[in-house]
Amino acid sequence: MDHLHELDLPASDRQIIVTVHYYKPMAFTHQGAAWTGQQNQVGIDWKGTEEEVAAIRRDFDAVAAWAREHRRPVFLGEFGAYDKAPMEARVRYLRTVAREAEARGWSWAYWQFDSDFILWDMQKDDWVRPILEALIPESNKR
Repeated sequence: MDHLHELDLPASDRQIIVTVHYYKPMAFTHQGAAWTGQQNQVGIDWKGTEEEVAAIRRDFDAVAAWAREHRRPVFLGEFGAYDKAPMEARVRYLRTVAREAEARGWSWAYWQFDSDFILWDMQKDDWVRPILEALIPESNKR
């Protein structure tokens, strides 16, 4: 996302869809993740404050501006929050990221189905309902 300006795509190939990943702020989305060196940093909240939401909007607006300038569609190919983050904060964050992507006309994919960014609980053989509900737009709920 931060390096789109470095992307060199063939101008004549209009079939290319640009994918971006979004995990900001990393201190929240990857708290407790050993591979990021944050294994001892847990309990970090994401409250959905005006400032926190504005940061996502600024990042997404910058991508949208790039996409308009280069006439390219955008796919938010990954986003999520590690399961060591507080559930209520994960729900707020995921709902916000998904809705902000949709507001810009982007399709998206949540990372990941099972394991540590868990959407499907393999042990229970069931959805992690709060995460599932956060990802589904209100207009699609029955």
